[in-house]
Amino acid sequence: MQPDSGQFLMKNLYLAVLVTVLVSLCAISTANAQSVLFHGDTPPGRKRFEIEAVITCYGNRIESTETVGDEVVFLIGKEKIYYRDGKMLSEAQLMRSEKFDSIFYDYRKGSISINHDQTPFPAHRSSDFLDALIGNTENKVRKNSQWVHFLGHRVYVHHICVDPLIEIDRRIREHSVHSMDVRNFLKNIRVMYSMKRRHVSGTNNMSYHSYGLAIDIIPRSYEGKHVYWRWSSVFMEDWGRIPLSQRWTPPQLVVDAFEEEGFVWGGKWYYFDNVHFEYRPEILLLSEISNSESWDRKE
Repeated sequence: MQPDSGQFLMKNLYLAVLVTVLVSLCAISTANAQSVLFHGDTPPGRKRFEIEAVITCYGNRIESTETVGDEVVFLIGKEKIYYRDGKMLSEAQLMRSEKFDSIFYDYRKGSISINHDQTPFPAHRSSDFLDALIGNTENKVRKNSQWVHFLGHRVYVHHICVDPLIEIDRRIREHSVHSMDVRNFLKNIRVMYSMKRRHVSGTNNMSYHSYGLAIDIIPRSYEGKHVYWRWSSVFMEDWGRIPLSQRWTPPQLVVDAFEEEGFVWGGKWYYFDNVHFEYRPEILLLSEISNSESWDRKE
């Protein structure tokens, strides 16, 4: 159901208050933070922000959160997921924690004007958190997924993405009334790809497509520009320096609409994938907090 203007206003007000509350949590006492978030010692700095972002974005799917020794533990269904230095691991994976990378990364909302610095690749990301949160088999994911009409096409996504996509659709259609770029973007869409169980190409990481949390918007034409780092790397050794002006890019209003509803855009990754959007509200929330606070602020 499409939200009316009153619901939309209340949602924006809620998000504004939410960010303010999370930022202000750095200044409140440990005891108060425990009562709001979890039982046990409150972790400092970035660790605390990451934990709070997970609870804020997925709290309705998390039964409880507590500290056990030096570990922060999320109970999701019957599965315990341990936070360790940005890694979200099942108990079985704790002994191998050094083999995994953090699931969190810095992301800048809004427009960008320079290429991102090189980052390690491939990141070895454990799928334990998403397996517990969404489902560890295609059948389990499909039980909680559905078709959604989106920008004149249909995408098959997890229920968690349905309301955000409805709102994104509304925003983009509204922008198309006044923006020729957005209208041309909509006319140029050839097909969309959504849920498909697979790994990220060249890695052992499960793609967010596997969980119904990502969509690829494929245009009729890339206008002779670059769109995906792996394709460009075949014939360009220095593909990371391809100017943004030479990459196919959705209009900024489209990217903004996705980001406002919790989706990150793959065009902002060093290993760019400019047709790709995936649902990572915790990454967007961290972006909001990092613009206001230092990761290393002490209690």
